[in-house]
Amino acid sequence: MATIIPFRGIRYDQSRVSMASVVAPPYDVITPEQQNGYYDRDPHNVVRLILGREADRYASAAATYGEWRSSGVLMRDAAPAIYPLVQTFTGLDGGTVQRKGFIALCRLEEFEKKIVLPHERTLSKAKEDRFKLFQATNSNFSQVFSLYSDPGSVIDSFIAPFHRTAPVIDVEFESVRNQLWAVTDPTVVDAVARELEPKQVLIADGHHRYETGLAYRDLMRSKNPNHTGRELYNYIMMFFTNLDDEGLVIFPTHRVLHSLPSYDGGALLSTLQQHFDLQVFPAPAMMTDALRQAGPYSYGIVSGHSSKFYVATLRDPASVSALVPDDLPAEVKQLDVVLLHQYIIRRLLGVSQDAQDKKLNIHYLQDVRESVDEVAAGTAQAAFFVKPTRIEQVRAVAKSGNVMPQKSTFFYPKLISGLVLNLMSE
Repeated sequence: MATIIPFRGIRYDQSRVSMASVVAPPYDVITPEQQNGYYDRDPHNVVRLILGREADRYASAAATYGEWRSSGVLMRDAAPAIYPLVQTFTGLDGGTVQRKGFIALCRLEEFEKKIVLPHERTLSKAKEDRFKLFQATNSNFSQVFSLYSDPGSVIDSFIAPFHRTAPVIDVEFESVRNQLWAVTDPTVVDAVARELEPKQVLIADGHHRYETGLAYRDLMRSKNPNHTGRELYNYIMMFFTNLDDEGLVIFPTHRVLHSLPSYDGGALLSTLQQHFDLQVFPAPAMMTDALRQAGPYSYGIVSGHSSKFYVATLRDPASVSALVPDDLPAEVKQLDVVLLHQYIIRRLLGVSQDAQDKKLNIHYLQDVRESVDEVAAGTAQAAFFVKPTRIEQVRAVAKSGNVMPQKSTFFYPKLISGLVLNLMSE
């Protein structure tokens, strides 16, 4: 059963800083250029905690964190709270969308217990990085993003009245308005916790942070002869949103290929036509429009050998079993990204699974124009555009106990860092 508790969040003193100047995206999407920009934006920008540029970024983060807390730039809330969060943004169709949820501490549970479920593979290097930061600061600065199913919106009904009050934080960042409240009423907190308790929690984003939380908990437990299970290190800060919320949006993440030693775009398209129907377009917007309307196992393609834009659609969906011979469960094999990675990228282009994991010949972009520009400039050889993974596919894979390839989902918008921080050990 999922166990959540309120916590005394650590937040910026807004009389000392402008929230718009100190928040930042999650650490794993910040480029070196953006990192420098956030350093320059404000001396108290949270990037100095989540992704420092110093030689020893972990020691620097710990020293900076301690300094900000002792000087009062960061202050710990007096009472434990859960923190409702509403993010308002523009959807794919141009309309205004609101994603609602709340931040609380979630008890760390091994995946085998089927209480907290993953849906994507993780890599050891990223976990090692976050583990060093947890050790140095005894805190986690960004929320794990999770989903729960509540078709009747019961939990939302407990929180909705607070949306009509003034938020404690109201900041716009990268065209997304973020409004945060602090709810300390134990009646409301207990009602939310009771309603969530029998549910499973599905990790949407932040798998590395969650697994790092497990490792940190085990380390702290080994050091504490009086361990009770109630210590803060048994929990991790998590954002919860309703799987059935109309504001839950998944955007596609596209694949850009580069540095392939023997890439032949013409040969690739010719080989694809053995199993795929190809449509040809003169402009990228026409390609993406066609891709949105295409059936399953369809991909947009731009290749450095041609000025055309293509949409490839698998002629016979039943042929997936032959094209992806790997022993994968049905819930995973039905995903568009699996056919793309296993057949096109691995078999036809020769990018091994290990190279994909290490991102040696591949990187990931959300922006179509940026992907097209990289191919046009010659810094990439090809780009493959995908349709977004559907919510029901994410749920099916997680409930089956399996995981998707990396970057199978991009839940938009990302949760920004700096709204509320969590002390994991006192």
